[in-house]
Amino acid sequence: MFAAETSIFGAMTPLRPRASLLLAFALLLAGAPAASGNEFYDELRAARALAARNDLAGARAEFARLDSLAGGLPATTYSLAQIAARRGDRAEALRRLRAYAAMGLSRTVERDSSFASLFGDSAFVEVARRLQANGAPIASATIAAVLKDASLLAEDLAYDARSRTFYVSSIHRGKVVAVDSTGASRDFIPAASERGWGVYGLALDPARELLWGSLAATPTVLTYVAADSGRTAVAAWDLATGARRSLVELPPDGGRHVIGDIAVAPDGTLYATESIGGGLYALRPGASAFDTLAAPGTFASPQMPVVVEPGRRLWISDYPRGIVEFDLKRRTVRPVSKPKSLALSGVDGMALGPSGVVLVQNGTRPARILYVGTAGARRSIVGGRVLEQGSELMGEPNHGIVDRGSLYFIGNSGWDRVNASDLFETPDGATSPMILRLPLPAAPGRSGRSGTVEKRR
Repeated sequence: MFAAETSIFGAMTPLRPRASLLLAFALLLAGAPAASGNEFYDELRAARALAARNDLAGARAEFARLDSLAGGLPATTYSLAQIAARRGDRAEALRRLRAYAAMGLSRTVERDSSFASLFGDSAFVEVARRLQANGAPIASATIAAVLKDASLLAEDLAYDARSRTFYVSSIHRGKVVAVDSTGASRDFIPAASERGWGVYGLALDPARELLWGSLAATPTVLTYVAADSGRTAVAAWDLATGARRSLVELPPDGGRHVIGDIAVAPDGTLYATESIGGGLYALRPGASAFDTLAAPGTFASPQMPVVVEPGRRLWISDYPRGIVEFDLKRRTVRPVSKPKSLALSGVDGMALGPSGVVLVQNGTRPARILYVGTAGARRSIVGGRVLEQGSELMGEPNHGIVDRGSLYFIGNSGWDRVNASDLFETPDGATSPMILRLPLPAAPGRSGRSGTVEKRR
């Protein structure tokens, strides 16, 4: 799900890079929990207060600490460059900008007034060119299927290897589309059949022949009813018939909640993250209520959970922060260590590959597919390789699955057509979502000394 953020001015804005100093701060502050007991977010609130007072020296210290806690973060790196330029520290501003460029990300810094003192500086011009070059498309994906409906707002993807069927969730239409091996599609769960709520995450449980989906009532849904705002649930449907076998709702509390992403463990336990709300839940087989593993506010905007060690560990993308590990026994959160120059914020989709983990980043510029290598029984990330970025086919990418050595993911999801009021627009000529196929290399890239990400050429 393309998460929204609350800026320090209180307005809801899409989670996109911004040029001004304060809006760069706001990017990092996306959905920061008010009271988390988490050191990262405690520091984040402190940085927010200093930024609001225009205390650049104090903000610099806090953002440097945040960067250290995250092991290198694009938003903090760029904010520190802006602060340095505004304080007249040319050397630090250039150093931070070069570090940002080493993450493989793109930015039009020559239009950012924070760097006005450096305009015309040959070293600044050089790094600006490098940042621009980072946005060059890398296109390797091919079309596996076209969904032929630009109004879907396609969110997640599941795959049943036995029937060779893809399942695609639609937020706007509130349905699940099945796509067979010939590319023909049909409605598996008809539009608006589940309370008129949008269908967000999907997870297949082949052992029990179930397809799980997460549901939520948001203005993005065509049949949205304001009285349902804040309500969210998960449902299980029979793979053979589409009949609903289970529905469990998160008890409404008057707050904003969206269970966005879900995953099923081998024992049938369902794990669910709140992209709006910031909690983590488990639903045991046969249970009629969620077990709260992490209270709302623990995360800023948690996305895809991945079971990296059944019964013991999950990896979760906390959208503005990066990849964290959740210990299921201790119920604790820790950042997954990584090379400093490997940018892991803005990850929406995540899937285990044959020799690494595939990340779908739609919160970076450019959007990209990143294949990362791991070490120590997936305790750390050691580097990565960009497989696709900024290509015409992928557009605004979304979740994916790995099957027989290839990543299948949603391209042109439609999230770029959700406006500031959280309403989905389908203008004439809008591109339909696609299922794209991307072969995975034998091994993910491993970072060099600087940790700079490799790119497929």
